[in-house]
Amino acid sequence: QTTLHALLCTERRVLSPGPCIRLTITTTSAMVTISSVEAEEEKTTTNRVEQQQAEDDISPAAAATTTAVDPMPPSLSTTPDGWTEMMGKDLLMKSLQPPENEENAIAIQHQDLVLVDWVGFKADSPTMDSSKSTIFHKAQNVWVTVGDKDVVPALEMAIRFAHEKETLLVWSHSKFAYGASTRTRQDYELPSYSNVQYEITIRQVVPSEERQQDYDKWTLVATESKKNLANDAYVHEWAGGQGKSRILYLYQKAAKELELLLDSNNAQTDEKEDDKYNGATQTLTQQKQKATELLLDCLNNICAVQLRAKEYHASKAAAVKVLERDPSNFKGLIRAAKAALLDPASSYDEVDAAIEAAAEQASNAELADVKKLQTDFRRRKRAYEQKSQQMYAKALNSSSGKKLSNDDETKDKGETAATKEKEPEPQSETAATMPEQPLAFSWSNWRTWPWSTIGAYAFQLSMPFVMYYMATRARKNNSATGIVPDEFQSSGPSPSFESDEF
Repeated sequence: QTTLHALLCTERRVLSPGPCIRLTITTTSAMVTISSVEAEEEKTTTNRVEQQQAEDDISPAAAATTTAVDPMPPSLSTTPDGWTEMMGKDLLMKSLQPPENEENAIAIQHQDLVLVDWVGFKADSPTMDSSKSTIFHKAQNVWVTVGDKDVVPALEMAIRFAHEKETLLVWSHSKFAYGASTRTRQDYELPSYSNVQYEITIRQVVPSEERQQDYDKWTLVATESKKNLANDAYVHEWAGGQGKSRILYLYQKAAKELELLLDSNNAQTDEKEDDKYNGATQTLTQQKQKATELLLDCLNNICAVQLRAKEYHASKAAAVKVLERDPSNFKGLIRAAKAALLDPASSYDEVDAAIEAAAEQASNAELADVKKLQTDFRRRKRAYEQKSQQMYAKALNSSSGKKLSNDDETKDKGETAATKEKEPEPQSETAATMPEQPLAFSWSNWRTWPWSTIGAYAFQLSMPFVMYYMATRARKNNSATGIVPDEFQSSGPSPSFESDEF
């Protein structure tokens, strides 16, 4: 794994387009496989219709009328007041303004790119008048990719079952909106577990087939919209870190698509340069520049999200990805320095190298941030050094004090022993004047005898006599009864000296 310090102190390596070409081939193969499956399903459906026509002997027009598909799936039911149940009573949809030409209106499908406006209100029930509620979310001209989870589930489900140029009203339970999280707008904060209502207008629909025909253009549009949605969520939906996962998902999804687009453009640029197509090469170069800018923004924002969440190691890893693409990117350098400064696993060499690199790339307006970071770095480093010195001095004093106390104790013991040799211990007048007398045992003072000592010796002296008495008593009992112990009995017949079998 490439560390931040090694990355900053070495030159950038240029990757060959080989892996990019393989990625493009893999993606194309997958698209061809999906197209083949869809074509096979369409062919099977056509055969079934023709077979039904032959059996019923009806005209093609009548058959077309008979096999017409309802724009709403048959599983969706409609309530008497006009609400369509998309997820039971928890997610309801109503058409406020149908498209002008319903017959030719484009029905939205999976992976279509849709331009949407919406306004969100807090609504405890579907019958609540939204005009009396506070707006918590308002968006205009937002591109949403159906199926990519760009928006909350309530919005995405409503868009999926809508048509171009249609206006919808959607009521959602909190579990299909923000759940335990919240969203802020100006001075208003949507409470947790709030039921919501959206008024949605479908402006434009770009089918997935059209997106594939001009893949680079629409991929840039979709990824830029993901980045903007993530920026909006970072400001209004953080909610103490509860919105972090969705924000990171949008940035990472956009970054992944942009990396694939850049790899594909690198391969196409090489081919166009070989064929000397100047116009096409210029267009690809512009798209590549735009994709690179968006990619760096997404990666830098991932780094910022991880910093805000106090995931410093992950933030430093995201900054490394930025610097791999652009070693002189100031945001990547300054955020890498912050992450390295706060990451316990980082070294001061990494921080110092990142700050120096950021100072070299900083403009006059950005120098203030660098100086602030340098001041913080010096303060932390000075505090660390002082703490290390204090710990070292404490450990040194502890070991030297222990040694000194041992030396003093040994010295004191030596002086005491010498003093004892020179000066005899003083004796009391009674011990010095009175001669030692043996202890006198008399029956008059028998209570003062040392009975514990006497008892121990008496027990040891009496044991042989007790054992002799017990053995003599047992021998007498055996002689009276005629019982001979087993150890004195013979296990076989007594040997006969007259026999030859001895």
